Amino acid sequence: MDRKKTLFFLFFLNTLWFGGGLRAQDLPPNEIYTPKQLEMIEAQRDRVRQNREAFINSLSEDQKNILKDHSLSLEERQQALMKTLSSAQREVLKGNRESSRNLKEAFSKTLTPKQKEALKQRKQNIKERREKLKDYQSGFDGRREKLKEKQQNFRERAKKIKPNK
Repeated sequence: MDRKKTLFFLFFLNTLWFGGGLRAQDLPPNEIYTPKQLEMIEAQRDRVRQNREAFINSLSEDQKNILKDHSLSLEERQQALMKTLSSAQREVLKGNRESSRNLKEAFSKTLTPKQKEALKQRKQNIKERREKLKDYQSGFDGRREKLKEKQQNFRERAKKIKPNK
């Protein structure tokens, strides 16, 4: 009997391992990108941080207070802030957007078809995981209802058993 259990357990682990159950489904970014591309990504992040800091430093106290006002929704805060921006601040925002777009385009030109395919697959996997998480949290797949039904059935059976004793 123990030998059968051991064989079954080994077969089960083997199935999980070669079926992909225990392996990571996504390649980490350092395995998708070349070292040069990773440097480009880090440079892009630094540039975005610098642009963001420059923009935030250009804001007046009133404008910073608008951003900190959590009684407004995010969209309302953005609209209120945009109304108060000077032309120089608008130019900084426009320059930041263009800079980010140019960096993204330059980076995408360095990607090989194999990398593009790996990134598409990674994006799809992330999207599927998000959908599963949303479904699970909302109970869309019926798990919550099934669990409630099982609990109710258990209670009913318990009630039927108690009077007989």
